[in-house]
Amino acid sequence: MSLQKSILIILLICIPLLLDAQASYKVIRVDGSIVYVRTGNSMSQGDVFAENENLSFGSPTSRAAVINPEKGRFILQPDNTNDLKHAKTHFLPGMNNISTRGGAFNNLQDLQNHFKDTLVIINRASLAVNPYAYPMDDNHFFYLTFLYNGEQINKKLGYNVNQMLLDRNEILRVDDKPIHGPDTPAMTLSYSSDGAYRRISDFSLSFPDPAQLKNELSIILDGLAQASYTNKVNEVSGYLSEFYGTPDKKDVMQYLENEFGLKREE
Repeated sequence: MSLQKSILIILLICIPLLLDAQASYKVIRVDGSIVYVRTGNSMSQGDVFAENENLSFGSPTSRAAVINPEKGRFILQPDNTNDLKHAKTHFLPGMNNISTRGGAFNNLQDLQNHFKDTLVIINRASLAVNPYAYPMDDNHFFYLTFLYNGEQINKKLGYNVNQMLLDRNEILRVDDKPIHGPDTPAMTLSYSSDGAYRRISDFSLSFPDPAQLKNELSIILDGLAQASYTNKVNEVSGYLSEFYGTPDKKDVMQYLENEFGLKREE
């Protein structure tokens, strides 16, 4: 056998093996515009592409969430936002360990530290509040203020003994009719005590689209089929923090059980 034929046979054997070794990623979500340079097609949810795929980012804020069963979840973004033409793809590991506050909210500072930046509500968050500092009954309650159709809405929050309830269906209801969402995510949390009102803090509240969120989390959970329950919850919580806002972990766990039958391991 000639040397050339031997080399050709080796190449024919090795090339498929090298291609198989190249990690591939599935797209969970795309923010902004990302284009596959090779084909000119735009990246979209559900795409599967190779790790060495050449990508073009449409803007400095364009990014995508992707997952590989072995390597995990990543956020793709340009490595040079000042020169997108020559930018390479940066694989940033996704967050997977979101700390949650333990114990009750005991004072104003506790509440202000939590109700800041952006929070996300999937279905319902239940937050323990010190009943001596902030009793909750018909004359003592928390409420949210936001704009809907240009009108200021004061939305009384429900409670269960010492649990403040942020219920998506209740918040997104005006004049006893469901609404898609406030004019903006901007919210103010206040407390009413026998008719005296106290402003606590300003923050933003995010309500993910149910169908969109389920599609995104389906891809994540498919990629984590062999992961532990705790890892799945942490990965989903991390993803929510990166793209929607800080979640309530109990809200996440209840949602995963209701929608995907995912339960804590006994």
